[in-house]
Amino acid sequence: MRFASFVDLPRQVPRVISLLQVVCIVGTLTIAAAAQADSDAPDDARVVKDPAKETLPAEKDPKKLAKYDVEHIGRRGIGHGFNIYNRTRERQLGASLAAAFDHNTKVITDPVINEYINQLAQRIVRNSDAEIPFIIKVIDAGDIPRAYGLPGGFLYVDSALLLAAESEAELASLMAHEIAHVAARHATRALTRKNLYSFGGSLSLLAGPIGIVLQDAGGVAGPLTVKKFSRESEYEADLLGIEYAYAAGYDPEALLSALEKLHAMEATRGNVFDKVPGAHFASHVPFHDRIARGFSNYPLMEERIHRLQSEITAFLPDRKDYILDTNEFQDVKAHLISLRGPLQIRQHSENENPKAPVLRRAPEEDTETPSGRLRSSLTLLP
Repeated sequence: MRFASFVDLPRQVPRVISLLQVVCIVGTLTIAAAAQADSDAPDDARVVKDPAKETLPAEKDPKKLAKYDVEHIGRRGIGHGFNIYNRTRERQLGASLAAAFDHNTKVITDPVINEYINQLAQRIVRNSDAEIPFIIKVIDAGDIPRAYGLPGGFLYVDSALLLAAESEAELASLMAHEIAHVAARHATRALTRKNLYSFGGSLSLLAGPIGIVLQDAGGVAGPLTVKKFSRESEYEADLLGIEYAYAAGYDPEALLSALEKLHAMEATRGNVFDKVPGAHFASHVPFHDRIARGFSNYPLMEERIHRLQSEITAFLPDRKDYILDTNEFQDVKAHLISLRGPLQIRQHSENENPKAPVLRRAPEEDTETPSGRLRSSLTLLP
């Protein structure tokens, strides 16, 4: 084996310098691409350098008000920007995930339920920023009310969500939230960020000091940035969701009601977790709340509700009447219950006349909402 001598070093130095130049160039391109991805993130995900704008509420930011102008839905460029997944590749990714979903989940084939959910979803899609057709399916995946929006235009609605919703407006708002994720291409934009930082981390194997910098960027800043983008994507999907529901004619405050119910469910699960020995150990760590938020993929439910309350007033013009519920929703819900087993009828109490009808009270004529706007109790049919 021939070892390099001092005579060979001058010939090898240009190679080393050339390699370092390549690493610097590629690293610079990676950082530039990551910066471009930051510029395409939701407005709240970007760090504002101007101190005068740091205290400006998001709902009063002129740029954000212009970007999310509800009057220009479908012409706002939502979901555009840097993304390593083109539309075709994104559709292929969604189709692959949907195939796995279909294989491992019970799909409901009842025509009454499927036709209703499909018509409701397509109505929201027509009033959204989505630029692709949607395929909607109803599934039976358990007792947790959920909807799943997959990249490329695949929407799955769990039957538990239909049962848990008290009105069509609640169901529509939660479906609109998932449609917003797909329209804004949050999944593939998050994957773009993750791949960029992973690529930057792989470059750390090529050179010493430069590799250390790239490894730090990919190993620490990368995952935290992706998590921050995930949290901001939830905020954006909330805002877009209420806009899509509003544009389709539904009461946007129904999403607040739905989130409050989900928050109550989370609180119940949290009470069970609190009984586990040592569950509160992490809470004694200094700055525990900030650390937990930094590593969380989802924002706190209280923060989502608080932000939505202000955004409804800031972004949505007041309207006299909204769709709260329809007879079709209640009929389909009753049909789904009948498919699950014998219909359970509430019994009268001992002091009630057993022949008297059981009444369901309608809401009062005008009720004050958390955001201060009046909501009519008029039930409209689509």
